[in-house]
Amino acid sequence: MRKRSSKAVIPIIAAVLGLGVAACGSSSSSSSSATSSSATTSVASLPLKPGENPVGQTLLGKKKGGTLTVYSSEDFEHLDPGESYFSLDYQVDYSTQRTLFGYLPNNTQTVSPDLATVMPTTANGGITDGGKTLTVHIRPNVDFSPPVNRAVTSADIAYAIERGANPNVANPYFPAYFGSASPTPLVGTTSPKYAGTPIPGIQTPNSTTIVFHMTKPGATFLIQALSLPLSAPVPKSFAGPLDKHSPTTYGSQFLVATGPYMIKSNAQGLFSGIGYQTGKSLTLVRNPNWKASTDFRPAYLDQINVNIGGDATVIGQQVLKGTSSVQLDTPAQSIVKLAYESYPSQITFTPGSGDHYAALDTAHGVFTNLDLRKAAWAAVDREAIVKARGGPLVAQPMTHFIYPGVSGFDQAGGAAGPAVDYNANVNGSLTVAEKYMKLAGYPSGKYTGNQTVQIVGANNGNSPAIIAIINNALTELGFKTHVSEVDQSVMYAKYCGVPKQNIDVCPTVGWIRDFADPLTVLYAPFYGPAIVPTNNSNWGQVNNPAINAAMVKAALVVDPTARAAAWAGVDTLLVDQAVAMPEEWDSQPNIEAGNVAGVSDLWNVGSWDFDFTSLK
Repeated sequence: MRKRSSKAVIPIIAAVLGLGVAACGSSSSSSSSATSSSATTSVASLPLKPGENPVGQTLLGKKKGGTLTVYSSEDFEHLDPGESYFSLDYQVDYSTQRTLFGYLPNNTQTVSPDLATVMPTTANGGITDGGKTLTVHIRPNVDFSPPVNRAVTSADIAYAIERGANPNVANPYFPAYFGSASPTPLVGTTSPKYAGTPIPGIQTPNSTTIVFHMTKPGATFLIQALSLPLSAPVPKSFAGPLDKHSPTTYGSQFLVATGPYMIKSNAQGLFSGIGYQTGKSLTLVRNPNWKASTDFRPAYLDQINVNIGGDATVIGQQVLKGTSSVQLDTPAQSIVKLAYESYPSQITFTPGSGDHYAALDTAHGVFTNLDLRKAAWAAVDREAIVKARGGPLVAQPMTHFIYPGVSGFDQAGGAAGPAVDYNANVNGSLTVAEKYMKLAGYPSGKYTGNQTVQIVGANNGNSPAIIAIINNALTELGFKTHVSEVDQSVMYAKYCGVPKQNIDVCPTVGWIRDFADPLTVLYAPFYGPAIVPTNNSNWGQVNNPAINAAMVKAALVVDPTARAAAWAGVDTLLVDQAVAMPEEWDSQPNIEAGNVAGVSDLWNVGSWDFDFTSLK
């Protein structure tokens, strides 16, 4: 699956802010002769002003009431919690739905019980059978919104997870965390005939107990996966008939809620054309059946009106100079500059918001050769990419695959990354690149073969600038290239996400973790058995036996420290195999009006949490 984050990207702001970025520009013979430098020293450190750091925001005891206006130049993709895999969708999911477990907005590492009454442990009997069985008790008296109007049961949660494998729902992360591609799959989900039928590995002995049986020990990992929207209860009596449509109409026309808010609907639960108009607006109102006594969310706001579409620059001005409003997607270049300089208390920067890299086809074409992949890595100017992404406020050079804030980052090398020569110079080194070209069998240090490298990237925002930097690095090494720039959704759906297309380089792909586990950063993009014919997230078709084996082994490690070390070891293997060309690690900006007491979801990309945000 493509990066679960806003599709909008930030145009260049470093130059207009006057921020120093050392040795930026395209990789060239002149720049490549620079001395080796690491990411820890090569980019100027920019201090955040008061209010710009989202850590420490007030969560409780704030003003109740009022309507928040939310602007977004982008639309939502899926409002069905069984289909959602996009950060904008998640902002609605976690306001309208309740999952078994969840993250408090100020916690990036540890989930807490939500629908679950307690955190299951070995001591309290929640984890048994050596970690292969997980028992979760759910809160009584949590009710569905109209028109269902009854208490949630364990059967509703079981159906929600089962429908994730229904082809009409096709949850994108079900295979990796619950099903056939998971290192610890639920019993019965690996059968070729399984397609959303009741899962043998899920049992509901009573209305408030659900039991999960796995084929291998993985209870602690499953608890985290059950923080995703797929575990939000779905009533089969209501959604079942809708799920027979291809695709399901649950979430596109009808929806019920368990959270403090619901999409404005009629008496039959129809929200399409009422509370949601594609490309125009979405309205969240209070769920009349929500009980504050059963929930940790304060839900201060009375209503949330989302305006969809429009120019991001205009939106940003409306937010910064207006009242009672926030922007949901990524602010425009000029707005980030304006907010940083003149409205510092109205913008936040959330580090650890994902990464971007250039995927290289390791299964076909020229980049099946390891030394050619190392040459490409050495040649690319990551500092220039940071500048193109928006400068050091929003990015830093990427030196390996576990990004900041994810367990295992420090063990994998921290900001400097592994000490290998092709990773040492974030400005790009033609000298090192030519060394690997010669090792690959090209004595001149330049590619002299007859294959043309196919490059497919996105055509929006700053992606064309990134593509130009990657293309320049490759052509400097003698590669003949053919560049295609397409809409980002087309890039994933038609080209980079379809293995049979055999795209040599996908230079604008990226990833963000699904929850606080390094597996969610490395598994889907680089685990060979997870490659699927369509909607594929392993864009480079990486299928290295040693890497696969190390991932399977690391997935079964339970102790947090040992698990971090195991996944850091996987990261080292990925670097050793140069499975992709690293670009940058993200830091996400978000803006609010002066009278909004916004709260950022630090576990996600710092997006505003509607359940904790209030008006001043």
